[in-house]
Amino acid sequence: MRTVTPVGSTRKWLPPLALAVAFVAVVEGLSLVEFLPVPVALLVALGWGVGIGLLATWLRGRATLAAWLEDGLVALGVVTMALFAFGGAAGLLMLDAALESPTLTGQTLVLMFLPSIPVAILGNVPTELVVIPMLLVLGWRPGRRRILVVVAAALYFVHRVWTYLVFSSARLDFAETERSTTPLTEAERERLGSALHVDDPRWILNLVIFAVFLLAAHFSRVREARAPARSVGS
Repeated sequence: MRTVTPVGSTRKWLPPLALAVAFVAVVEGLSLVEFLPVPVALLVALGWGVGIGLLATWLRGRATLAAWLEDGLVALGVVTMALFAFGGAAGLLMLDAALESPTLTGQTLVLMFLPSIPVAILGNVPTELVVIPMLLVLGWRPGRRRILVVVAAALYFVHRVWTYLVFSSARLDFAETERSTTPLTEAERERLGSALHVDDPRWILNLVIFAVFLLAAHFSRVREARAPARSVGS
């Protein structure tokens, strides 16, 4: 006997699934085109988006697990965006101050910012691939948290597209600079400062996203799920 899915039920899970898939397809597609042909990059990104979206949709039916997972992903979003906002701002201030020094060498400069690259990757990759798309599905229910999750996702989407279209295209090969042990000239320091985007305003956007995630953490789904049980027991 064939099972027919009610239209109302489909309307509940289809919009968040579509948002999650679209988010991953665009953001990861832009990331992968640096390494893969455009059609392949988009296909891979779309495949991951559909997969993670369907997984989150399936998890929605496991109320307790979904509640804990949703709260955990929000907490992870808070920690990650705090790292990007405050750590990023501190890093930019350090680079800006270092570039003012007439004794700065290329080797020292490269050694200053290289450690931030794996940190950025470790923060952005799970956020792009798991945290945001899963939260769009798991957090899609009436209430303030859904609004906050959508706002955070939209802001992060702007952040990543902005990064890939504006900043990634300006990457330089620092191999020669890394080997330089002589002080940089003022012109070289200005050029490197421009290449490293020490006036990068994205940390402000990171701060806003952090604030949105922090506010979303206040509306705990686990606490919300436990509230009726406490009411019955009282």
